[in-house]
Amino acid sequence: MHKMLSALGVVALALAFAGVALTAASNEDELLKGEKHFLEQSGKTHDGGQKGLQISSNLEIVAHDSLGDRGFNGDVWAHEGYAYIGHWGFQDWASGSKNRFCPEYPNNGIAVVKVDTSSATRVATLQNPAGTSAEDVVVYTADDGRDIAVAGIQWCGGSRSDPNAERGLMLWNVTDPSNPKEVGYLETACCTRGVHEFEVEKHANGHTYAYATVPTSRYPGTTTRYRDVNGHGDFRMIDITDPSQPTQVSSWGVQDAGGPWTAGQGCDPDPNYGHGAEPSEDGTSVYLSYWDSGFIKLDVSTPTNPVFKGRTVYAANADGDAHSSSYDDRTERLFTADEDFCPNSGPDIEKGWGYLRVYDYSNASSPKQLGVFKTQNSLATGDIAAGDYTIHNPVVVGTTVYASWYSDGLRIIDASVPSRMTEIGYFVPPAGHNPVKPSQRFVLSQTAQVWGVVVRDGLIYVSDMNTGLWVLRLK
Repeated sequence: MHKMLSALGVVALALAFAGVALTAASNEDELLKGEKHFLEQSGKTHDGGQKGLQISSNLEIVAHDSLGDRGFNGDVWAHEGYAYIGHWGFQDWASGSKNRFCPEYPNNGIAVVKVDTSSATRVATLQNPAGTSAEDVVVYTADDGRDIAVAGIQWCGGSRSDPNAERGLMLWNVTDPSNPKEVGYLETACCTRGVHEFEVEKHANGHTYAYATVPTSRYPGTTTRYRDVNGHGDFRMIDITDPSQPTQVSSWGVQDAGGPWTAGQGCDPDPNYGHGAEPSEDGTSVYLSYWDSGFIKLDVSTPTNPVFKGRTVYAANADGDAHSSSYDDRTERLFTADEDFCPNSGPDIEKGWGYLRVYDYSNASSPKQLGVFKTQNSLATGDIAAGDYTIHNPVVVGTTVYASWYSDGLRIIDASVPSRMTEIGYFVPPAGHNPVKPSQRFVLSQTAQVWGVVVRDGLIYVSDMNTGLWVLRLK
């Protein structure tokens, strides 16, 4: 079910493959930002850090599934009593091609888990192509009543310029979650890794779209102007109204609005990295997490023609790293996450890991920061030993923010007064061992590594990279 590349893309693709031998693959060139961090950790042995379970008195554990101790668990989604947990991975090019960290069958794929009031049971796997990861997953109900699971496919089975590379957006019919069937696949062009993050929303025009990001699309190419041989931007709008015919209708990059506007800032300066996309409830706006270019609003009321409306701007002493966001349509507030793995970036940059911010986006041309929330560990004061104490993904539900925070687990935050956000609950799962061999390769430190969170029907679903799925409930 592979879509053909455009004629222009085929020509450029041939040129790209012809130039592969000119530049040897390397971790700096091939890996995405978080992957570089976790690979760096792989050479270290961690004896300290958070090990035991921590849970606030207002939370209880409903169920847990270790997913066979497969490790490398990605994001989590919940739909009609089932949880869907992605799986991530990458190559290690330090001494040539090593598939050590690229998921392989039977441990790869999106785990489908039935959840009831006291247990979680794995019932199926959404199988992605060999040599790929499928870390982000969303399930929606199509116009014809079928439940459809969607996953971003990223290549990790070789170089991103590999002519056999698989990358794009894959869809399955999960109306019967125990018997999933692939129904559609949109392949994106060489030479990025593929679709990294996305959300699904029903647009005011009646169509359903995936609001997706393909990071590094507008990095300089080897034989073409950009890495994406078609010149597409990091943001992609994909029509999935017919799940069997996913179709990209537009793309956008900062260059389309005159950017990048700065050279970047902090320990990983990059204003040209579109990481996340968050649509409004009616699908006519999208908020892009664009690393040091901040959080950008696009008007996509005409899906074929995204229009830049405004962006947030980091203070000079901030580390930047706009990673993901969650938009509250009622208050026009954007809750954002800076994924900053550098607690000590130098004397001119604020000390600490990444944290939660909230912006008033009622005036898109001039969004205003209203407040911040930091965990104690994210301040990077004292001896916290092993772990990653940066925020990852926030989800706003009413006036409450549920934030996955890597080694600080899940943090539940009262955001009713944005200038004084306060923690009202927390859950940190016990440490688990990454199963990747050889055992000395600790690519995930032996601490909690909470990736994602989603809230459905009174339950809180949490994914941990090492220990799998956790289901919680407020008492």
